[in-house]
Amino acid sequence: MDGTTWLWLGTAGMLGGSAALFLAGGKRTQDEEGHSIAHGLVPLFAAIAYFALAVHQGQVTLSSGRVFLFARYLDWSVTTPVLLLGLSMTALHGAHRRAGLVAGLLASDVVMIVTGLFFGASQDPFMKWVWYIASCAAFIAVYYVLFGPLRAEAQMRDAERRSAYNRNVVILSVLWLIYPIVVILGPDGLEIWTATLATACITVLDLVAKVVYGFISMAGSRRITDADLARGDVSPAMVSTHSVPSGAPESAMTIQAGSVLQRRQI
Repeated sequence: MDGTTWLWLGTAGMLGGSAALFLAGGKRTQDEEGHSIAHGLVPLFAAIAYFALAVHQGQVTLSSGRVFLFARYLDWSVTTPVLLLGLSMTALHGAHRRAGLVAGLLASDVVMIVTGLFFGASQDPFMKWVWYIASCAAFIAVYYVLFGPLRAEAQMRDAERRSAYNRNVVILSVLWLIYPIVVILGPDGLEIWTATLATACITVLDLVAKVVYGFISMAGSRRITDADLARGDVSPAMVSTHSVPSGAPESAMTIQAGSVLQRRQI
């Protein structure tokens, strides 16, 4: 298959994955609903980028003759912060607890992507590797936060959140570690791999990191919600209106929230 075929496969896979994630997402609490919406949106944004690339609108031919797929970086600049925000919410039981830490994590991620964009667009060999080193430095900063202070926060939570964070951070980190290797071997880097091979690898990586990982993360969110509801560890304000049966009276939400609060007081 050529590169364009892989891009069309990526478009279809992302659209199908987004629809499946939205349909499978839980809505019993605002936290669970937030995770479901975030994971459904990630492949949807990616599908836009893949479609643009497939119709040759998300790329530019540089003066050297190399075709640079810049839409790929636009995709990552949106989707990777959303994935990191989801991890932060799992570790912190809501990202508002350490807003500065989360902001630093997301900022480092954006710096990593933007400097990677300049790396890919550079035709001067010296500046190309300056940008690559800068991107790797920001990448290390992201890993430091994930496995340092954020993981320490996760260890102070309940068993379900600890387990979900530890599993998710390892899966996502291993997948993300493969990206710079593929990029460096492809046309944007050392040109050891063909454009088709690099596109195929990144397409598969993207589908796993956005769709497959989304299902894994949502399964963890579902177990967390099950445990929270079983313990009564959900405030009335956090009970989602979607968990009230269709056709129930307007007072149903208040009754359900009150029952949750009553269980907490017991």
